[in-house]
Amino acid sequence: AVVSTQSGHYGRGTIITRDSARNFDCCCLSLQPCRDPVVTPEGYLYERESILQHLLKQKKRIAKQEKAYNKQVEEEAQATSSKANPAVEKFMKSQFTSSAIQKTTEGGEVESSKLNNFWVPTLQGHATKQRAHKPSTKTTCPISGKNLKLRDLITVNFTAMPQGDAQQSVICQENRYMCAVTKDMLTNFTACVVLKPSGSVVTLDCFENLIKKDMMDPVSNTKLTDKDVIHLKRGATGFAAAANTGENIVAEKKAPTMMAS
Repeated sequence: AVVSTQSGHYGRGTIITRDSARNFDCCCLSLQPCRDPVVTPEGYLYERESILQHLLKQKKRIAKQEKAYNKQVEEEAQATSSKANPAVEKFMKSQFTSSAIQKTTEGGEVESSKLNNFWVPTLQGHATKQRAHKPSTKTTCPISGKNLKLRDLITVNFTAMPQGDAQQSVICQENRYMCAVTKDMLTNFTACVVLKPSGSVVTLDCFENLIKKDMMDPVSNTKLTDKDVIHLKRGATGFAAAANTGENIVAEKKAPTMMAS
């Protein structure tokens, strides 16, 4: 698309429409509509299977990093103990290969100095091994980066819109869900909250005008606290943190421009 700027020049741009943004009921990992949705305390929606697999991969990576770190600690402990033994230290100094030059001092001690040579494999320099740091044992949310455990995930129960074709799956419908209380249709432009006791999804207007006064979950009839009200994060693109305003997002690309006549 050709977009006119305030300076009167024309440039090349791309208007990011709603089709380019993740729908509010889609998983933040798979970007597909959730069949078994769960939400984090920060409001990020995931397919249960996808987030469980992701957390499992994190645990495996942490276990691998811990193994490498523990091995490094053992090697450093052995190196420290060998340095404390004069006999072992003298033996190591006396050893040399073709990559070292041996020199004997006046005191009879043997010193070795290495030479680097690109053309001889045994004399080539080598990169130093990076020291491993102690890894964190906590799994995190892939979007917010905050600590996340399995027990922190909250099951979400969307209220499906009534459909004329009973044989068609809800996932295949364009307008899939509605507010559990007011029955208003939910879209990317609708601010929603999840009520933790029942997992029901209601609009923010419904919560502010009907539920917040008594702080009771209308579905489970349970008393609510501030932590039980989770604001659901809406769809976003790579050009913005969240598409909460409904405005068009424009991605500009550098290209030759021409002055408007």
